[in-house]
Amino acid sequence: MRALDKFELDLKYSSARQLAADRFMVPGILTEEQIRQVEAAGYIVEKVSDLSRVAEERVQEVSPVNRFAELAGLLGFEERAVMGYMTADEVESALANLQALHPGLVTLIELPHRTWENRISHAVHIRAGTKTDRTGVLFTGSIHAREWGGSDICVNFLVNLINAYRAGSELTYGGKSFPADQVREILENLDVFVFPDVNPDGKHYSQTYDPNSGGHQHFWWRKNRNPNNAVEISSQGVDLNRSFDFLWNSGIGTSSNPSSFIYKGKSPFSEPETRNVRYLFDTYPNIGYFVDVHSYGGLILYNWGDDNNQTINPEQNFFNPVYNGKRGYLNDTIYGEFISTQDKDRIINLAERMNNALAAVRGENYTVQQSVGLYPTSGTSDDYAFSRHIVNSLHRKVYAYTIEFGQEFVPPFSEMSNIIQDVCAAMSELCLAAAGQ
Repeated sequence: MRALDKFELDLKYSSARQLAADRFMVPGILTEEQIRQVEAAGYIVEKVSDLSRVAEERVQEVSPVNRFAELAGLLGFEERAVMGYMTADEVESALANLQALHPGLVTLIELPHRTWENRISHAVHIRAGTKTDRTGVLFTGSIHAREWGGSDICVNFLVNLINAYRAGSELTYGGKSFPADQVREILENLDVFVFPDVNPDGKHYSQTYDPNSGGHQHFWWRKNRNPNNAVEISSQGVDLNRSFDFLWNSGIGTSSNPSSFIYKGKSPFSEPETRNVRYLFDTYPNIGYFVDVHSYGGLILYNWGDDNNQTINPEQNFFNPVYNGKRGYLNDTIYGEFISTQDKDRIINLAERMNNALAAVRGENYTVQQSVGLYPTSGTSDDYAFSRHIVNSLHRKVYAYTIEFGQEFVPPFSEMSNIIQDVCAAMSELCLAAAGQ
């Protein structure tokens, strides 16, 4: 798997599977030329779908008009939402309308850093009641351009939670229900922050794919739209989930090549989108829980992502320069990333609790595992969030997760509608746990 790095391929390492002692399967998106290259190097390639056809089908599930531009659109949210994936503009309209409809519950947060295409992004803060000392929970979505459904999950989570609270009713997702008193517990005891569309430029680029454009509009785009002063389209953009300040210089699971799908950028937080996420942590220091919603793989991932966890030697930690160059090699005795037994137990128990809630919806079960999985990474949002309290003891400890939903980057929307129910249940369960229930 490490030898595959030299090909700079668009591979989904977090969804890799060990099929036998000496056999691994890694899904990815490859051109015909790339297939020839890896086959010539001795790898076996199995073509499972024609992705150009998938792209043409999925873009038909994006509305050509903004369904939520007017307040009436959001009042009929459920009816309109079933029509397909939300666009970047629709996400922004939905957040603004939520604040307009529920000014006592919803605060619209304008984030300070405009994207490369000059978009202004927003998050929302929801809370009810008069309690002052609260824990914060932050959810983010669609940090990768082609992972459209993260935004849909986040907006549905907001609408459903607010509607249930206002109606004094239970919140139900398939076979999983949260009684009205639990809904009240969440909104009256927590600060809930939601940033549904971290990468609006990338999403717009992906959703406006035109099969007749000669490939200039690329459905499978992953990065943001940083021009990088590049002539070739493949050399544009930065992988935002390799751009956070966690072992950014290590080279673990990242690339310094702008044409790579995992290009980390010129420096930590070089990108306005990642600076917007950092802004939320810095501005709301009570945030103690974080979930970044991705596709795909059916996974709930917990820290750390750079190496195997160990609970014995606290000196072996990402902040200790003595171990530079020794991290990222799995299952050895040289280095393991320290996490206390208490934190490890807490973070796994919360992940299992989210998974149980998700499974109750319709019987789906995600895999709960350490983020490092089969392939170490650095510069990711979840490890940055958890690392903040170690870098600066004045920061609050943040239990951080990545949820990888579904089995495709962009599932058919009929399946995405089911996935929304699954993941919203997991998000609601985390909120309930954060509220002390």
